[in-house]
Amino acid sequence: MAVIGARPATGFGVFGRRPRVRARAPERPRRRSGAGRRRREMAGISSVLVAIAAAAGLGLFYLSQSSHVAATGYEIDALHAQLADLRSGQQQLIFQIGEARSPAVIERRARARLDLVPLPDEAVTFATTPTATTPTPPLTEPPN
Repeated sequence: MAVIGARPATGFGVFGRRPRVRARAPERPRRRSGAGRRRREMAGISSVLVAIAAAAGLGLFYLSQSSHVAATGYEIDALHAQLADLRSGQQQLIFQIGEARSPAVIERRARARLDLVPLPDEAVTFATTPTATTPTPPLTEPPN
């Protein structure tokens, strides 16, 4: 059975293959004028200049990016320091609020600043509830 496109086997692996022979292009005679060499030299110099310009551009881009990253890092550090200062100020304010609400501090300020004194116990009277002074009538059962 034949397979379309199949070639006859010539051997195993590298050793059984026949080398392909390529026809070589005939060599062109070389010019003796310096115009071709000058063109190649100019092309070589211009490609070197383009490579140098590209390297310089990449270098400047790298420097600008790295300086931007450094500046951003410094800004982040400054903001962290500012946040720490604000948090410590907040803790101090919370402490001062708690201290100002304490009854001992309120009493001390009332005596010192406002010249207030506590009332004697006899001057204070409490109101009584009306249900406590009058007895309630007993409940009677309703007639059947």
